[in-house]
Amino acid sequence: MIYNLFFLIDSLFESFMLRYRKFVFMARTGNRVKDFSVLGSFSVSRAKSVKIGQNVTIYPNVSFSGGGEITIGDNVQIGEGTIVYSHNKVEIGNNVAIAGQCYIIDCNHGTAKYELIQKQALEYHEEGISIGNDVWIAAGCKIVKGACIKNGVVIGAMSLVNSEIEENAIAIGIPAVVRRFRE
Repeated sequence: MIYNLFFLIDSLFESFMLRYRKFVFMARTGNRVKDFSVLGSFSVSRAKSVKIGQNVTIYPNVSFSGGGEITIGDNVQIGEGTIVYSHNKVEIGNNVAIAGQCYIIDCNHGTAKYELIQKQALEYHEEGISIGNDVWIAAGCKIVKGACIKNGVVIGAMSLVNSEIEENAIAIGIPAVVRRFRE
């Protein structure tokens, strides 16, 4: 009997926390979209512009940061522990599945020889990072400066993308290279 009471209390608490996290996310990002879910703790530290579409699911411990734009389309899932950093622009299309522990960052440190790296400006592409529609990014991937992932692409687990991946490709490795195409 006592266990049923604890399960009820836990269920009520989780229901409250889902609504609370959603409200806090909306307040921090200025989004007015209501059809999305935040399933755990998240971070929106120093993120200047985060826009999300309809039916987006953000799993626990996802982090959004940086002074650039972050745009997320409709029907997107962002897996646990994923970090999205935008110095300039990160665009994620519709129907995208990003597995856990991924890292998406659109810039690098400067590497000039006669200046401390910490004092050098960040380097980035004007186009930022673009992730098309109907894309699956498997667990542990790194999507970095120079990445342009076209529609229908699958990126294999633990891959690093730093260039353009053509439509419907299946790419794996460090750096990611196309191995075959979706049929």
